[in-house]
Amino acid sequence: MGKIESLVEAYLIAERDLVAVVDSAGGALPLPDGRTVTVGRAEFDALLGERRKRAWVVIRKKTPMPARR
Repeated sequence: MGKIESLVEAYLIAERDLVAVVDSAGGALPLPDGRTVTVGRAEFDALLGERRKRAWVVIRKKTPMPARR
């Protein structure tokens, strides 16, 4: 279980650093392969017994939206 907790903490640290970089770049960062990195936000949630405000990155490929019917 200690390995999982260690991996979760490492992930959250990397995620927090990536969110900070995307925020400092204006909220959206294009990648060379055509994807765009943006930041999503969430309400407070319980994570490992502690309440935190979460932010996460969203990576999307630019694809046309299907036509509405």
